[in-house]
Amino acid sequence: MNLPTLDLIIVLVYLVFSVVVGFYFSKRALRSVDDYFVSGRVLPWWLAGMSMIASAFAIDTPLGITGLVAKDGIPGVWYAWSFALGGAGALGAFIFASLLRRSEIITTAELIELRYDGRPAAFLRGFKGVYFGIFANAVTLGWIIKAVWIISEVVAPELNRHLLMGVILLVTLAYTAASGLWGIAATDLFQFLIGSIGSITLAVLAWNHIGGMENIIAGFVERYGAGSAAERLSFFPAATTPFFVTFLVFITLKWWGNPPPAITQRIISAKNEKHASFATMLFSVVAFGLNYWPMILVAMVSLIVYPDLKIPEAGYALLILKLIPTGLLGLILASLMAAFMSTVDTHINFGAAYMVNDLYRRFIMRKASEKHYVRASQVSTVLMLLLAVVIAYNLDSVSEAWYYISMLTAGYGIVIVIRWFWWRVNAWAEIAALASSGIGSTLLSPKFGKAVGYWNHIPHLEWQYRFLIVVGFCTVTWVVVCFFTKPTSEEHLKKFCAKVKPFPTLWGPIYEKYPELDWNRHFARSCANWALGSATVFCACFGFGHLLFLNFTYGFLLLALAVILAVIILAIWKK
Repeated sequence: MNLPTLDLIIVLVYLVFSVVVGFYFSKRALRSVDDYFVSGRVLPWWLAGMSMIASAFAIDTPLGITGLVAKDGIPGVWYAWSFALGGAGALGAFIFASLLRRSEIITTAELIELRYDGRPAAFLRGFKGVYFGIFANAVTLGWIIKAVWIISEVVAPELNRHLLMGVILLVTLAYTAASGLWGIAATDLFQFLIGSIGSITLAVLAWNHIGGMENIIAGFVERYGAGSAAERLSFFPAATTPFFVTFLVFITLKWWGNPPPAITQRIISAKNEKHASFATMLFSVVAFGLNYWPMILVAMVSLIVYPDLKIPEAGYALLILKLIPTGLLGLILASLMAAFMSTVDTHINFGAAYMVNDLYRRFIMRKASEKHYVRASQVSTVLMLLLAVVIAYNLDSVSEAWYYISMLTAGYGIVIVIRWFWWRVNAWAEIAALASSGIGSTLLSPKFGKAVGYWNHIPHLEWQYRFLIVVGFCTVTWVVVCFFTKPTSEEHLKKFCAKVKPFPTLWGPIYEKYPELDWNRHFARSCANWALGSATVFCACFGFGHLLFLNFTYGFLLLALAVILAVIILAIWKK
């Protein structure tokens, strides 16, 4: 496929604009490590929120959603929707945002030595810097790069995908290394707008091509049968479907955890606690309430138009090739690049933050100049990207990678939530949680079991049951270890509480001995806002969903309820 001149101009203008905006902020970003990684902690809520949305709206997202819908129908998207309850959603907005913003950390690994003391804390900080900041982050970037390869193979098979990828990555690397989070936040706003326009445009064209929702339903009935089609087009899984247990796992256990690193980075970059909370709630409403529906629509149409694909995710790319005319093709390609670049720049930036802040500056070069650490940050940005490219060559599919990461840390999210509320959690408990989760998920992994040779000698459990086993094993392990090891010192816990001002709930001896600390005594109000915030997101989400299915009464009622709940949250907030 030879790209028409108009489309090529649109793509080139987008790339040039991204580089110019990124480099515009380079002088500001290179003043210090704080400026480079957290924008000097002065981002307004709307920019921080939009940057969160852009970083989460990756090019792998529509492919992953297509894979989920192909496997389990619309209920499969609960893999993503369930996070609206947790650290990436209302829990992050009303519980963790203020705690994290007050901590003044750069990475979540740095939080370890703020919360715990001694050699176990130092070891855990270093381990998390490697494990989450480098390994897990590289896997995430790897599946995003994998998504680009899938799309490029379909849309332009005659192009050298490695050359195409190299050009895009070099452009992204250029402005990211030069301007840090300052440039990322500025380009994210532009990239979010381009990406959203492209996603919605493709959904409209797919709707027109298939002839509306009635034909989508008819196509599902023809492909899956009336009963199965109804289950696949429902927003919630039927209790009789195999996916129902997975759904229960999603809404009860999988969402536990602090905000993901990309969200945390924006929270700690916000002007203050209020801006941090508003930014996280804006992200939750847009990302979980609205952004997935255009992708779901295109996924449904692709399953009807291309029923025989071995890799269902490729249907999304095929629809782009089939439906987009000249002019709009350039816009769609620019939107896909925006989705890709806005995620890549975030991940290589916060990955470099772990390398420098939690490994290099903490353990290797402890007394260098600020300029030296900024240069080290730029070098680390390049290394992070190179590692991700290597990982990308070893992934089979996008949705498979999503499930792999979920299993790898099953149960760990519980302890990193509890540590904010219970004084007795120590570094050894977190170490035990990580170790037991990693060991348990590896032993129950089909790939590992087949490689070692024991997989055919044990029961072949589905993902959701393996997840429950790992969660149970992990939780029992860290609780037992917690009680059999020495607690964090009282003086260290006092400093932590004085800085982050946690809820006094379960802080027992520390609260009793130091009641004069500025504790956050509004736990009940924060929990109420969490519940209301979650309800707001889901009302907005399923309100838009009902409108898509032409159920206007339910759709507008749910959207009105979302607005009412948002007003109640603001009223409680002001009080």
